[in-house]
Amino acid sequence: MTGEELVREARMASKGFQSKCRKFSGAVAAELLKRALEDEGVLTSARDVFIRGVPLELDLVIPYSGQEPTLDLLYEPEQVALALEVKKSGSFGERTLQAIHSNFEELGKFNVKCAYVTLEERKSYRHKATKENLGGHECFTLAWHKASDGPVEDTNDWNRLLTFIRSRISAANTLAAAQASG
Repeated sequence: MTGEELVREARMASKGFQSKCRKFSGAVAAELLKRALEDEGVLTSARDVFIRGVPLELDLVIPYSGQEPTLDLLYEPEQVALALEVKKSGSFGERTLQAIHSNFEELGKFNVKCAYVTLEERKSYRHKATKENLGGHECFTLAWHKASDGPVEDTNDWNRLLTFIRSRISAANTLAAAQASG
C-alpha cells in the first residue's frame, strides 16, 4: 500500500456521495487507514472510540496486544499504544492545528501517545500539520496535492507511519515483558 493508493481510494469513495460532507470523507479516511493498517498486521480499534476519563472522540486507537475495549469502544488509558487523529484532506487552518494540539495535550495527561495522519495535503499550505506545530507529536502526510482533485505525489510517510506504530507496540511489549519477569 502507498499513500497515493489510499488517496485514490478515498477520492473514489467520496466521489459518489453527491455533496461535500467532511464527516463522510473523514469517516472514509479513518476506515481506509484502519483497513490498510490491518492488512499490514497492525491491530486497530473500531472508528470513533473513547478512552476513560478523556472527553474526546478518537478516530482510531492502536491498542496494546491482547487488550479488549468495553463495548468495543471504551479503552482504559493503559490499553492504548497510540491514538490517531485522521484526516482525509489535512488541516483547515490554524484553529484546526490548535484544536489537535490541545487534544493531544489532553491525551498526554493520561500518558497516551498521539499521532496525526492525513491522507493528503497541499505541500505549500502554510497551515499544514507538522511535528513542530503539533507540539512535537508525530505527524504523517501520506501524499501531497496541488488541487484536491488533481494528481498526488506520494511522500513515503506510509512506511514511516508503519515503522513508528510498530516501534510503539514493540517498546510496550518489551516493557510489559520486563515488568512481568521482574
